[in-house]
Amino acid sequence: MTLTAQNFPPQFERALSGVEQALEQVRAHLAQGNVSEMEAACKALQNAMMAWSQMRSQWLKTQSASPQLKLRLEATRVGIAQVRETLARRAAGVQRALQILLPSGSAATYGRGAAAFGSSSKSEASFTSLSA
Repeated sequence: MTLTAQNFPPQFERALSGVEQALEQVRAHLAQGNVSEMEAACKALQNAMMAWSQMRSQWLKTQSASPQLKLRLEATRVGIAQVRETLARRAAGVQRALQILLPSGSAATYGRGAAAFGSSSKSEASFTSLSA
């Protein structure tokens, strides 16, 4: 996805390329479904974005954004939006599965008098010990 650099200082190009590479890593790990590697890739993307953001503000004070830079930034923006959408869809699926497994209704899930999981009310049930 990286376009060729034109008139970008080397440190600016490295920072922007770092963001693009980190985004590709996040996409790859998201497709594989490996959560620990995806988390590390997301942290790397966040660090790359922070480094590039500092570089960008310094560079854009002296230069205007070229059409090539705008294309690269738009591609990065779209890529991040796609990753966020995919993560949101997966999170919604996990939430639905948890709701099925652990419903949070007013009725007791198991036994009489016990509060449902996630309920803030305390149980009035008493416990007895069994002896043989």
